[in-house]
Amino acid sequence: MAAGRRSGLDIDKARAIQWITLNAAKGLGIEDRVGSLEAGKMADVVIWSSDPFSVYSTVEKVFIDGHIKYENETVEEFERTDFDLGIIDPEGDRL
Repeated sequence: MAAGRRSGLDIDKARAIQWITLNAAKGLGIEDRVGSLEAGKMADVVIWSSDPFSVYSTVEKVFIDGHIKYENETVEEFERTDFDLGIIDPEGDRL
């Protein structure tokens, strides 16, 4: 948004979110399954504490496939993945 505004484009937040979500899905050819909140699509959603374009916002909740996977107030209650734990595979690479 900032780069667009510096270039003279008046980009609103709704359009910017669409560029990040739906247009990315279109580029991958999966817009029929993801990229926007519509009936029949996968329900991966992030709930922010305030404006998602603000550096002061924090993630409150994350839903993946319609199930809550992260909740800011109860972080320690959720199962950790290999990625979260920084587990290293037998070849010595981080997973």
